[in-house]
Amino acid sequence: MSKSIILVLASGNLGKGFGHVTAELKESEKTLIKFSGSLPPAPEIGLLHDKWKMMCNVLKPRSNDPRIKVKSTGVTNISEDKPEAVYRNLQEHMKKWLEADEFCRKIESKLRTHIGNVSECFKIFLEVDQSEIWELPWDVWAFREDYANCEIIPTSSQYGKKNQQKTTAEIAVPSQGRILCVAGNSKGINIEEDKRIIQQRLGDRCDLQFLKEPTPQELHDELFDDKGWQVFFFAGHSNSDNNAANGVLYINQNADHNSIKVEELKAGLKKAISKGLQLLIFNSCSSLGIATDIVAEGLDLPSIIVMRAPLPDVVAQDFVKSLFTYLAAGELLFLAVRKAKNDLQKWDSQFPGASGIPMLCQHPTFEEFVLPQPEADRPFVPKTDAVTADCPPSYPQFTISTKFMQRASISLAGLAIGYPLIGPNLASAINTFGMENHRSNQFLIAKASYNLASSINPTNGEFFYNLSLLYDQLNEDEYAQEAMKQAVWRGLPEAYAQISKSLILKNKPEAALKVIGMCLEQTQFDGVKSSCFKNRGWLRFNENQYDSAEADLRIAISLNSKTPEAQCLLAKVLEAKGKPQEALIHWEETLKSANSRIPKQDECIQLAKQRLLKTGKTK
Repeated sequence: MSKSIILVLASGNLGKGFGHVTAELKESEKTLIKFSGSLPPAPEIGLLHDKWKMMCNVLKPRSNDPRIKVKSTGVTNISEDKPEAVYRNLQEHMKKWLEADEFCRKIESKLRTHIGNVSECFKIFLEVDQSEIWELPWDVWAFREDYANCEIIPTSSQYGKKNQQKTTAEIAVPSQGRILCVAGNSKGINIEEDKRIIQQRLGDRCDLQFLKEPTPQELHDELFDDKGWQVFFFAGHSNSDNNAANGVLYINQNADHNSIKVEELKAGLKKAISKGLQLLIFNSCSSLGIATDIVAEGLDLPSIIVMRAPLPDVVAQDFVKSLFTYLAAGELLFLAVRKAKNDLQKWDSQFPGASGIPMLCQHPTFEEFVLPQPEADRPFVPKTDAVTADCPPSYPQFTISTKFMQRASISLAGLAIGYPLIGPNLASAINTFGMENHRSNQFLIAKASYNLASSINPTNGEFFYNLSLLYDQLNEDEYAQEAMKQAVWRGLPEAYAQISKSLILKNKPEAALKVIGMCLEQTQFDGVKSSCFKNRGWLRFNENQYDSAEADLRIAISLNSKTPEAQCLLAKVLEAKGKPQEALIHWEETLKSANSRIPKQDECIQLAKQRLLKTGKTK
């Protein structure tokens, strides 16, 4: 992964707009192309964002305090009963701002042209020297939503080349794998849960040092440790002023010397950075001011994860759990942050905007951060060939008779288990036998075959996938969903597309969107991504969101041109938008690849023939 985008917002502000915005696409530090555009004034975004932040301070969950020392601000005029409306309004204004013609046409559309593969892995550096712009909900940018393997990373305009030393003469420097975990003032929050999570995820591969409610001097001494630290983690209360500056960490509950500012940490941080410190994590609310102050102090900025607003304790713990799970699995830092934020989306209905509160700050010249990965801890990932549409992959098979199957299944299972080289081929043969009986409506034999195949070779997700299709056909929803989950866990990417398709048919749009998000985040194959984009376009078409549906369907077709259902849906969308002539092109494409034996595609074939018959293009 070597591509990156440097998005620069030069002089300007929300009140006046940004008259000069540039986007530079780079690969291996070499500029490939550069675009220029602008963003219009949007003062309402600043007002809405301030209102949302104030609401985060005012609205506290019943049993958990946010990780912030909230100062009394007197009476507020914020309506406390509709926080979701406030954040939704902020999101809508932010989306509209980023859809401005001079930005969308001159920058976003050109980036999409040059990064055609939506599974591309890259960073988007947001270069602007205004922390209030960093704080805005950039996650709603359609470009970020469509490219699941990217993340927007705020950065300042002043940075140089910084090489993070990881080895000396091919020997790892002492700081690698060393993590300093500081538990600060924990009044009202459960910091012990953070400690438990870190120990569980990283205890077997990292040198963990826990420092509970230290004095400023004790914290200073640890930062000067001769071996150095790769990661500095802080959990507790923190605060920043209204301009996301003057950050303060509350490190203990003593009457005096209970807090510390970045300027007081400068010497210790400088020493730790020189010793190999690569990542600072402040799992405390409104800690963006900490990152701003570190920049202001002129330090060689490592990667920093901060929170741009207060967040509930349970959400903070959930973020830590997801983040370290992905890092422990060897995920790149920016992707680990992106995925951890995605995992927080389940909290958005209860705490509006929670998933967008964590934020990674980093300079473009900073080398990638990776935790030590012991060979034994690397997960086994089944090999899967490229796939298309919603259908499972086909494998070379051999046949087996019904009589033989019925008499010898137990013996064969034992033989297969005893001889690993025979097992996979035998399981595939039994799976084929099940599929033949499935097509012949011999459901009991098919079910027994799929179960036997999965018991012989439990790592193959295809058998669970077929079993799920069978249960779905028998209207046994609970069993169907469980079998499909088993397919997902075994690395079969088609399962995501099939699950989302099933949920759409059952009129469960929210659940379908969640599964589609997982598909676009985790699936590596264009064919499967195409199916998931198609399903999202289908869902948005059902909800009359025609512009969004068209965008998703065009992406699906760009990933896999031979996808008749996407072509069919796009034709319907264009007709709904009053573009019947353009729709005809996609009705023609539908007929080229549709299969009449598949009910959904046969429906599309009949519609396509009807439309084209009127124009005389088909009989």
